[in-house]
Amino acid sequence: RERARSAALALGSIHPRAPRRATRRSGHAEALPEMAVLQRPSDVSAALHVAAAAPLPVPLASAPSSAQRAAAVASSPVAEAKKQLASVLSATERREAGMQAELYSIFVATEHLEAAFARGSLSHEDYEKHINQLLAQFSRLSGLRDKCGDLRAWARSQGLSCPLAEERLLGTGVAATTLWGHGSSAFKASEGFVTLADALKLNITAVDELLPLVRDLQASLVTIPNLPRLAGLDRIAGWLVTLNGMPTTDRLDEGQCRQLSLDVARAYTTMKKWLEEKS
Repeated sequence: RERARSAALALGSIHPRAPRRATRRSGHAEALPEMAVLQRPSDVSAALHVAAAAPLPVPLASAPSSAQRAAAVASSPVAEAKKQLASVLSATERREAGMQAELYSIFVATEHLEAAFARGSLSHEDYEKHINQLLAQFSRLSGLRDKCGDLRAWARSQGLSCPLAEERLLGTGVAATTLWGHGSSAFKASEGFVTLADALKLNITAVDELLPLVRDLQASLVTIPNLPRLAGLDRIAGWLVTLNGMPTTDRLDEGQCRQLSLDVARAYTTMKKWLEEKS
């Protein structure tokens, strides 16, 4: 009986025998009311059966292993979409898509680099290092350039607006410091020509929008050292006088816009030719 009682106590199904205390009035011993007492061996047997039937505690979930995490990533919707795309494209198409992504990144990086150099945020050494690397990467994509045809149109189809990058990659093809030496004034003038030409292509005709562009262009031209009186440059100064004399609420008509575009292109070509001969 004592062994059975010890087993039941270990299982926690019964309470230990309640201590008895004598009452002050009767002097008889009575059990404490909150303690249950095992009276019969059958109680021990029942307690053992209940404990045996109790479910075992569920262990805490352990952290997933690396193999389980890899399997979960492989079965994710993104991974499935990549697998489907890879199965749709052939090896040649995947290679061409990768080259187009590289071409896109070259255009964006060149645009930011040229803009930073124009603001004076880069030294000449850093600019030459990075622009020559981008030009070399661009030259290695000659096969893709032949397939895309007009890269300016391709850039527009990709939602790109990178006039400075187009001028550097598709125009001169060399660093600004190589073409013009270390004259930042000539570089700013080139940037002014490109910005004004792009504004006219976007059908910007308001005087209050075109006047600051023409003023900045003329200011950069006069700071180029030893700049001769080249044909076409005087037209920029003439347009500055014309726009200054017009009300800011006016707009250029179609004929004036076409003439201004022609004068800007002619002056830019003349200046680039002079700079190339000088270098």
